[in-house]
Amino acid sequence: MAPLVPIFSAGSLPDHVNTVRRNFQEKRRKGEPVNLKECPLLEMTQFSCNPPQNGVPEPGVVVCEPVVRLFRRCAGDLMVETTSWEPIRLAEEAKQKQAASTGQ
Repeated sequence: MAPLVPIFSAGSLPDHVNTVRRNFQEKRRKGEPVNLKECPLLEMTQFSCNPPQNGVPEPGVVVCEPVVRLFRRCAGDLMVETTSWEPIRLAEEAKQKQAASTGQ
């Protein structure tokens, strides 16, 4: 049986990359804390063929759509998928820039 996988929001991803679960216990990752914003951004394109939201295609017709997935590669070979986190990060940065430009 596969181990249980914790569920958390995309906004809390930076906190979760700094912990490791072993034997149902959370421990802090060894070394310096990981800052996802400083890790290089990588992109991978996969294809979803005959997605269910498009209905059933005609027999013999295959329709594929690209699905872009984003990752961050950090020190120590840590690779984290950040597809859902990147829009949150960009919105926070835009909000900070706007607050700085208005002098708040």
